[in-house]
Amino acid sequence: MTASSEVTGVLSPGTELLSGVYQINKVLGQGGFGITYQGIDQRLNRPVALKEFFPEGCWRQGTTVVSAGRWTSATYSDAKQKFLQEGQALGQFNHPGIVRVFYYFEENNTAYMVMEYLHGRSLTDLLAQRGGKMTQTEALVYIEKVGQALEILHQAQFLHRDLKPDNIMLTSDGRIVLIDFGAARDLTARNTQRFTAMFTPGYAPLEQYGQGIKLGAFTDIYALGATLYHLLTGQVSVSAVERAAGVELKSVKQLNPQVSPHVARAIQKAMAMEISERSQSIREFLDLLNPDRSNTLNNREKLSFYQSFEDPWRAFEPSQPRQIERATQTSNWWF
Repeated sequence: MTASSEVTGVLSPGTELLSGVYQINKVLGQGGFGITYQGIDQRLNRPVALKEFFPEGCWRQGTTVVSAGRWTSATYSDAKQKFLQEGQALGQFNHPGIVRVFYYFEENNTAYMVMEYLHGRSLTDLLAQRGGKMTQTEALVYIEKVGQALEILHQAQFLHRDLKPDNIMLTSDGRIVLIDFGAARDLTARNTQRFTAMFTPGYAPLEQYGQGIKLGAFTDIYALGATLYHLLTGQVSVSAVERAAGVELKSVKQLNPQVSPHVARAIQKAMAMEISERSQSIREFLDLLNPDRSNTLNNREKLSFYQSFEDPWRAFEPSQPRQIERATQTSNWWF
């Protein structure tokens, strides 16, 4: 195995994991709790993304991760086990709008999650190409598909907790995929425990800034509304903390008069500061964005967490024919 750099803490290209099953090629990204690599599954000769549990403050001796900084051996071990548990839970999802987790394992005194390697670009990249904002028709196509993926997560009692354009992937084969589940949490087992603060100001509601505060579908709904706000106005919303301090959140209609009144009202409701005033389910929010959608969906089978992957896009089929942007002009690899 190849030793990693002691400066950045990342594994070097060529490093092998799980007795040579996986090989590291390059770093895709690094955050406060992990490093994501592009790699190869050498058994199947296919590209994969490998996410390594590597909390900020830790360091590496050779390829072995050493707990340090605010991490004691006990807290590090506990967080690592939660990372593995989340890999196991996310591995249950078999849906085109949710990045797939193939495997998870322990090695190097840390843990790894093996995910599908997606070819395409983020919604942030597309937004830049559109000049900073997009039309209501196009934006609603993306939000509806993301919303349907979130609905699957919520049915399984999971929250994403870091929804934003950066974490929505448009693949070259036409999928719209939620990525980066580093902040995702299972609501069934840890509903009253203190969650680690992992969020993005401008998209996160006020409850995510606290400790031990109950979260729910309404938490992701705020972020989905804030994402649509960004797509339609070209501006990231002021943070929930600033709003709580009295900073005004300009309405979507103020910034983009072309937006339909019912869409502006749906966003305002989704981004309400008071939890009780928000839409309480993804379905409710999407119905407010498209009133005609409700009647159409009532004539279809209800989406199921256990839905077969046989006809994956049936779940995302829009009520009216729409053209989805295919990410073929500027293409990057993402996980």
